Amino acid sequence: MKKLLLPIVAGLVLAGCSSSNQGNISYEECTYPDAPEQAAPLWLCEQPVEGIWVQAVGYSRKLAAGPGVMKDVAATEARAALSNNFTADIKAKLSRVTTDTTADGENVNSDSIENLTKNVTAMNLTFSRIYRTQVSPTGGMYVLVGLNEAGYKENVNSLVNQSVGDDDPELYRQFLIAQAEQELDDMAKQELDDMAKQLKQ
Repeated sequence: MKKLLLPIVAGLVLAGCSSSNQGNISYEECTYPDAPEQAAPLWLCEQPVEGIWVQAVGYSRKLAAGPGVMKDVAATEARAALSNNFTADIKAKLSRVTTDTTADGENVNSDSIENLTKNVTAMNLTFSRIYRTQVSPTGGMYVLVGLNEAGYKENVNSLVNQSVGDDDPELYRQFLIAQAEQELDDMAKQELDDMAKQLKQ
C-alpha cells in the first residue's frame, strides 16, 4: 500500500507546488538590505526563480576569513530558512487532514498526523543546492539556496516514509483526498478564468 501510494502523494504535492509558482508576479524594485540605496537582483527579495520549487536567501557580513567562509555562513543561514519554508509548505497541505475522521467505524489515529507534522519540523532537508551568490556594495554576501523538482519530491517521499506506517493507510487516503480536492478547485478556477477571458474578446 505504501509503495503504491508514495508516488501519488509526491505527485499531488508537486502539482500543487507547481501551480502555486506559475504566473507573472510583480515585485517592486529590490534593494540590498545592507545597502538599501542600491538595486539588487530580484531573487534577493524572494522573487521565485524558474526551476526552483522552494527557495531561501542567506547572508553573511564581510569577514576577514574571505569569501569562502562567507559563502558557507550565508548558505547555512539560507538552508535553515529553506527548511522553514518547506515545513510551512507541507503543513499548509496537511491542514485539511488534521482532524479525526471515522473510517470503518473507527477513528483514524490522529497521532500519525501529529507525527507527520513533527517530523517535517525536525527533518533535515537533502538535495538542496546553491543557485546564486551575490556580493553586496558593503562587501557582504548573499546566497540563494533551493530545491528543484527532484529534490522536493525526494524530501516529500522521505517525510512520508518516516512518518506513516503500513498500519495507517487511512492517513494516506485523507492526504490524497485533500490534495485532489485542491487540484480540482484550482482547475475549476482556471477554467472559469479562461471562459471569462474568452467572453471579453
